[in-house]
Amino acid sequence: MSQTVTLDETIEVKRPLHEVFAYVAEFSRIDEWDPGVARGTRLTPGAPGVGSEYRIDMKAGFSLHYTVIEFEQDARMLMTVDSRVFTAREEISFRKTRTGTAVRYLAKFDFPLPLAVANRLYPAAMDRVAKSTMVGLKRALEDNFEAPAASTALALADKLVVPGLWRFTRFGYSAARRRWKPVSAFLGGKHAVVTGATSGVGEATATALAGLGARVTLVARDKSKAEATARQIRKQTGNPAVQVELCDLAVMAQVHQLAERLLASGETIDILVNNAGALFNPRQQTAEGFEKSFALLLLSPTILTERLQPLLARSGSARVVNVLSGGMYSQKIHPDDLQSRQGRYSGAVAYARAKRGLMILTEEWAKKWHADGIAVNAMHPGWSDTPGVESSLQTFYRVTRRLLRSPEEGADTAVWLAAATEAGDVSGKFWLDREQHPSHIFPHTRETAAEREQLLTTLQELVGTTRVVKKAARRRRPAAKRR
Repeated sequence: MSQTVTLDETIEVKRPLHEVFAYVAEFSRIDEWDPGVARGTRLTPGAPGVGSEYRIDMKAGFSLHYTVIEFEQDARMLMTVDSRVFTAREEISFRKTRTGTAVRYLAKFDFPLPLAVANRLYPAAMDRVAKSTMVGLKRALEDNFEAPAASTALALADKLVVPGLWRFTRFGYSAARRRWKPVSAFLGGKHAVVTGATSGVGEATATALAGLGARVTLVARDKSKAEATARQIRKQTGNPAVQVELCDLAVMAQVHQLAERLLASGETIDILVNNAGALFNPRQQTAEGFEKSFALLLLSPTILTERLQPLLARSGSARVVNVLSGGMYSQKIHPDDLQSRQGRYSGAVAYARAKRGLMILTEEWAKKWHADGIAVNAMHPGWSDTPGVESSLQTFYRVTRRLLRSPEEGADTAVWLAAATEAGDVSGKFWLDREQHPSHIFPHTRETAAEREQLLTTLQELVGTTRVVKKAARRRRPAAKRR
């Protein structure tokens, strides 16, 4: 004996039909709008369509298996649902209205005994579930959220160190995500450039942005690895607009060449994620004479971002996301020793100081480019299980491995800063798990106004001189051939 329950709910929102359909069709995001869902996971690669499968983990402790059996772009999707609790067929249809889009949810649930008896005793329970789900979807699609403000409690936890460190783990991520708002922003037509995009947080960021519909440019130095990553992202997301730009970001001549190629293309850049990084021990120097941490982690993003500013300004609502590290909390910028020539060299200290410098630039660019509609923010990915962490921090990796986040969890805040509507309303801040954190937790790491000015002046001079050296070399080559 079983019981069939039919639910039928409709909402209307002031959003274009194609944006509404794109958000709902990626059904793994149901946890953003269904209050009963703990997490959604896509089980099949490619763009949503017939055959797409999803596992939906419910807060009640069981899972649902969804399979798309009919799919009409911008119109309708029909899914079967299997679980140990019930089976169902759910249809979600979309219709353009005078002011936006109507979304209708029609579902038939088959409950076996004893749940059939429970439903007869409490017939309104399923109606409440359907109504709350559609209310959640309407709220998500209205996309009317405020960016989280700075929190005194978070700042205090960071200053007490141990509570702050706990937030860097996967447990901190899990705790924070309970407070998150939906992200229904549509990135179709947007262009994102992601550096260090062939592994770890960079690859996860690029994949997520491609999954949201953006055209993505992967910046990497290894051609075969970059092209393999691009193929994998296209396959996983079903987004064909993933391209590769080759550049060794530790070589300033190549950084300038990359900037020139992008500028010559004339393609607007809506999102720039400065993610590329590595930790070097012992001290290394590039062929151009720069200490490698300084070159890769600070000078390179300075040159790239400064030179691409015209393409970012053309967007009118661009986002720059700088990936930093909690290690910067322990360090102060030393503008008279940016290349770690003084004292005993530590790769971890050089890394943290370079990230401190990039935080200063985040604040300066935010003020400088506000009128151009460019939001510039920095984020910390937490302690993430990436190839870079495993290879460069081996002891740390062994000790903390069970606490580490996945690359996707580490990338989440970068994606949120790049995509969420409300994130574009804030600039010049430091973020972890979509929450504002202080850029300093100790007084001794604060630079003076003179030190800040010295840093900015030195970096601006190097932006110019590294570019001039390249041009001078280009002029000398023909003369050498004539000899």
